[in-house]
Amino acid sequence: MKLGSVGLTLLATTAVLIGVASSLLLGAGRTVDWLPASHPHEQPPAAKPVSLAALPENTLALTWQQSMFSPDRKPDAATGKSQATSLAGIRLSGVIIDGQAQWALLRLANQRTLKLAVGSTLDNGWTLTSVTPQTATFLHQGQSQQLSLPVLRLPPPSKAPAITLPNVTTP
Repeated sequence: MKLGSVGLTLLATTAVLIGVASSLLLGAGRTVDWLPASHPHEQPPAAKPVSLAALPENTLALTWQQSMFSPDRKPDAATGKSQATSLAGIRLSGVIIDGQAQWALLRLANQRTLKLAVGSTLDNGWTLTSVTPQTATFLHQGQSQQLSLPVLRLPPPSKAPAITLPNVTTP
């Protein structure tokens, strides 16, 4: 029988694997040789982390006027006081709850966006009294209204018939 180059390669690989398996069975690799123990290095005592002082509210307010990521950002434009008695045309587009700080992100009827902190008042006199992850509650002259985040839903299934392939016989 004549062996080709592929046969010789397989035969050599088999011989090497048999040799490795037999050396493992005879005890090769059973002992562990550890490096000698070194003396532990003494670390200086770790310094306690410096606690940052709480920033006053007026300093934090500056971050909303000029963003470090968007240098051309401008503060919200002031508008004249309007006398609307309801929240018609105002939609809740987001809620931010970060520890004690709570804000409602609103889209006004004129498509302008506004960030309103709890306790702040809209131009039309409505005061934001509380915020939950899904709603914002407003109060005006003893009347309370609640705005909710829109719930996104999938469109209804199509009523069009399913695509069917023509019955084609193979030649």
